Amino acid sequence: MQPLAGVRVVEAGQMISAPMAGVIMAEQGAEVIKVELADGVGDRLRQLGSQRNTVSALFNSVNRGKQSVTIDTKHPDGLQALLDLCATADVFLQNFRPGAADRMGVGEAQLRAINPDIIYVSVSGFGSTGPKAEQKVYDYVIQAMTGMADLQQGDTGAPQLVRQFIIDKTTAITVSQAITAALFARERGHGGQHVELSMLDIGLWYFWPDGMMDRSLEGDDVVEASHFADMYSIRPTLDGAVAFVASGNRTWPNLCRAFKPELLDDPRFTTMRDRDINGEALAVIFDEAVGVLTTAEAMQRMVDNDVPGARVVRRDEVADDPQVIHNGSLVRLDDGAVGARVEARPPVSFGGGKRVVPSAAPALGADTDAVLSSLGYEADRIARLRSAGVLGPAE
Repeated sequence: MQPLAGVRVVEAGQMISAPMAGVIMAEQGAEVIKVELADGVGDRLRQLGSQRNTVSALFNSVNRGKQSVTIDTKHPDGLQALLDLCATADVFLQNFRPGAADRMGVGEAQLRAINPDIIYVSVSGFGSTGPKAEQKVYDYVIQAMTGMADLQQGDTGAPQLVRQFIIDKTTAITVSQAITAALFARERGHGGQHVELSMLDIGLWYFWPDGMMDRSLEGDDVVEASHFADMYSIRPTLDGAVAFVASGNRTWPNLCRAFKPELLDDPRFTTMRDRDINGEALAVIFDEAVGVLTTAEAMQRMVDNDVPGARVVRRDEVADDPQVIHNGSLVRLDDGAVGARVEARPPVSFGGGKRVVPSAAPALGADTDAVLSSLGYEADRIARLRSAGVLGPAE
């Protein structure tokens, strides 16, 4: 049995940070009910990126395995329907701007009045208070603010953004873990808690250990060293590229034997500190040594000498890697509105069981009638709500 089986999550979130937290919980067995606007559009992420039948691949990945309910919460009957749903929930998850949930009628105090033990989760960009609390936030904003974009500049001398939603996804993982911790605390008799997280705090926490490793220590007695990220590089081969790092003392002899045995006797590179000081010269040496080899030759030398490394794989080749195939990391599916697709299988299995493959993300409002029926709403009441526009257009 999945560990979160029997847990009901009501998710009122858009884009990635809250919805992906919801999908992590769905993959671990929770029933996740996604509440979307009854405007015929719903979560704007549905339209972002490559799509089929108005469902994007990105939306599917961070909303698979859920149910979709559409409700106009500005209508009194719509708000009541959402409150009725939240009265049955273990978790309410939202990523509105600070204060918006209270104005909508679904703030913590309002929900706790009807469900005292609910886990109430608020995900914000900058926090609930402060000079930037009301500002709109996206992933790239936090990348720029935390120093992440500055670190990416490398040899180019120009700040660069990481080319993926790294802050959003890290926030989602952190949120899902915090919810699980709050559920565990509730099981131990501590009641429902208000879990508050901001993308800024999470971005700093995530970036700090290695991103600020050369900025964390204060004082005049600090022994300076170059940033570990400076060792990260892609080394071209005759027909492609490989990645490896010249770092630890245990790896160093193997790396030399693989590409440049004479470096073992070169006093410039005897210790890790020496290699750090002479890093630029070392990079040139390895670039030249690898540049005369094919990718297959370079990889074979690394395998033969137990050097951690990999060939640089094009995105359309990832699914063909033997280890990816062996692990069953990717699956081909064909269901729901999104249709034929390749997805990453949830990475965790519990109790030695097979990893679950969630169903496709729901069509907008597809589960509205079924969910309301489970709350005791009769068919004629649902029909009246729909005709009044409270539930949006029929699926």
